[in-house]
Amino acid sequence: MTFKFIYTDEKNEDFILLDNEQSAYYLNLLGNIAIEYRNLYPPKQEYFVVIVEDNDKSIACGAFKEYSKDIVEFNRIYVKEDYQRKGIGLGIVKELEKIAKKRGYYFAILETNIHMPQAIVFYDKLNYNLIENYEPFKNNNNCVCMKKKL
Repeated sequence: MTFKFIYTDEKNEDFILLDNEQSAYYLNLLGNIAIEYRNLYPPKQEYFVVIVEDNDKSIACGAFKEYSKDIVEFNRIYVKEDYQRKGIGLGIVKELEKIAKKRGYYFAILETNIHMPQAIVFYDKLNYNLIENYEPFKNNNNCVCMKKKL
C-alpha cells in the first residue's frame, strides 16, 4: 500500500463521493440521529480538504473550516472500512493539525457523536479534551465536542 495526501477543497469530486459514503455509513449506524445531525451543518461551506489515496484510489478524507480567527473546526474525517485501523485516520488528523497551525490557528475543535465511543477514545488519545458543546451543537445531547491546542 502506497498512501499519498491530496490537498484540495470541498468541490473535489473524490471528496464529495467520500463525504456521501460517510453520510450513508452514519445513516446505517445511527438511523434518524444521522439525519438530524447532518441538518445541523449548513449546506455550503468552504473547507480545506485532505484526501488519502492508495494507488490512485481515494480511501479517506478529512477537512477543516475556520470557526473563528484562532480556531479551526475539523470534520468529515472518514476512512473506508477496509482501510480502518491502519493509522490512516491518525495521519489525516495530524496532517490537518500541521496545516492549520501553519495557517496561524491556535486551536482545533471538533464534534463527534455520543453513540460513537470509539471516536471519542480516538480523539482523546490525540489529546483532544471534552468541552462544552459549541454552536450549532449547543443543545444537542447526541453531540460530544472536543478541543486541542495546536
